[in-house]
Amino acid sequence: MGIILVLTGLGAAAGEWAGLELPSLHWFFGFTSGEESLREASWRERHQAAVIGYGSCALLVLGGAASLVRSRREFHWNPQTLRMFRRFRSLGRGYVSLLLIVVLIVLALLDHVLVGKRALLVKYEDRIYAPAISQKRYSERDFGGEALREADYRELQARFRGGEGDNWVVMPPVPFDATFDSEDELRVGLVKREGLYYREGRRKPFSGLAYRFYAGDPARRHSMVRFREGLQQGREDLYERSGDRVGIYVWKDGRRESEPRMGGEKVAAIEAAPTTPLLAVTFPPLPPDVGSRHYLGTDSRGWDVLAQLFGGLQVVLQAAVIYLAVTYAVGVTIGCLMGYFGGVFDIVTQRFIEILANVPFLYVVIIIADRIGRDNITLVTILLVICIFSWIHITYYMRTATYKEKARDYVAAARVIGAGPGRVIFRHVLPNAVSTVVTLLPFSVAAIITSLTALDFIGFGLPDTYPSWGRLLSDGVSHLDSPWIVASVFGGMVAVLLLVTFVGEAVREAVDPKKFTTYR
Repeated sequence: MGIILVLTGLGAAAGEWAGLELPSLHWFFGFTSGEESLREASWRERHQAAVIGYGSCALLVLGGAASLVRSRREFHWNPQTLRMFRRFRSLGRGYVSLLLIVVLIVLALLDHVLVGKRALLVKYEDRIYAPAISQKRYSERDFGGEALREADYRELQARFRGGEGDNWVVMPPVPFDATFDSEDELRVGLVKREGLYYREGRRKPFSGLAYRFYAGDPARRHSMVRFREGLQQGREDLYERSGDRVGIYVWKDGRRESEPRMGGEKVAAIEAAPTTPLLAVTFPPLPPDVGSRHYLGTDSRGWDVLAQLFGGLQVVLQAAVIYLAVTYAVGVTIGCLMGYFGGVFDIVTQRFIEILANVPFLYVVIIIADRIGRDNITLVTILLVICIFSWIHITYYMRTATYKEKARDYVAAARVIGAGPGRVIFRHVLPNAVSTVVTLLPFSVAAIITSLTALDFIGFGLPDTYPSWGRLLSDGVSHLDSPWIVASVFGGMVAVLLLVTFVGEAVREAVDPKKFTTYR
């Protein structure tokens, strides 16, 4: 484990320094503020990703080095622990499920090498490019085009196959991003009624993306506006005919800032150009088709279903790691302290837990989402809200286990020779109560998966920038005439939850004290 931590930290830092976007390792540098490109952004907003990324890498390296130092001491497995390992391996269903989960984790770590719209390799004029693992974004002009916008590698691959020299493109197995990547669009006009925008023929206010296109050239977009509940909300991007973005306005509750945040004089020229009316761009679901490389079809927005399932798996795995670390660190610590000290501390903490347990979780999420703004919510924000409540049930188990263990002779012996409360709790009591924690872990993973999916399904979860199983399931329920959407996400969720449940059952049976001890 120490070697893995050191290599991960060094690899992530070296990749960022070299300008590479290595699979999964670049995640440490993905905590951007969203304002780093604006001139008035503060130093913290411009360098937030680098500070958090290099700080995380330093912690990984230090933790790995500490593990390596500790590993030099002589270590022997407890015979009872070895018997538990052998017992777990003999439970075929749980053991095979664990191996399959490990395979899913490895696949998720491959990230954009498996799923993504950027090419793995491009050969152009005797030079090899690797866009998928490079932070540099290559434009169409780099490969013989005219525009400065980022190259569309699917189009580039089709162009090279048409006989343009000996150039070639190697795409990932699933050549689509999990979000905001579609090829097939349907344009519908917007109408304004009582101050709100609606799609033609619809009664519900429009939420989504709307475009204006240059008059006489419908393939060239002029501007892109974001709508939420019928009002312009967020950023408006303006584009030249070449496709390059030249200006940014910001809308808030249907009102646009008087001055652009980016673009200057070019913005005035762009706005003076004749355009089409605002058009909502929607994407009808497409059935699975190997030829188009939509292996599980697309949803109503035209986003690839398989890419979203893969991206959703990455999100829930990241969420599980953060959730388990925070929840169990807090729950185990407080539960052990309650059981060990008892008395006034135990009573006061119990009353606080009872108050917190009666706070309606969903209302808290709704309030926070409303105050922050759903577009500003991140995975960490959602997890922190969930973790505020999720540690409570762990304290019950650890409090009971600590009450039982502190009455045993080895605890009294440790206290007699001068061991303090911290050493007694975490070096003596906790290792003997850890079986309770181990049996809860798989079921906690299943709980965080279902919680995130449920929040996204009802519309109070992550924004559209995150791939989501819940949002995909909601889209499938709204389009039951396209059964491949519901079938895909339901099958994927059931498979993952079954694997986790089988592992949990096997762990619970393997560490069952009745298998190895006799009570007298």
